[in-house]
Amino acid sequence: MDNKIKELSIISSLLAIAGLVLMFSSNYFGTTMGDSWLHDQAGVADTDQYNRVVDTYKNNFVIIGSILFGAGILTAILTYFISFLTVKNENRNIV
Repeated sequence: MDNKIKELSIISSLLAIAGLVLMFSSNYFGTTMGDSWLHDQAGVADTDQYNRVVDTYKNNFVIIGSILFGAGILTAILTYFISFLTVKNENRNIV
């Protein structure tokens, strides 16, 4: 059981870290994706349209990062309660 709790702890940490990286790097990723979109348009696009595309990409990365971060935190909380309940049950058997 301890191995599963450790695995869940690692997974929750990775999810939370990946979510934070995506949220805080959304500006870079959004601009990079917007530049890629502009390159696909042969370098010719309306400035307002380019700004909308970049903002959309930024928002997408923030949303995905928030979901991953929330899943990581939720997994960490559930892992804590699972470990708390299993330790509590093991202590009942000893007494």
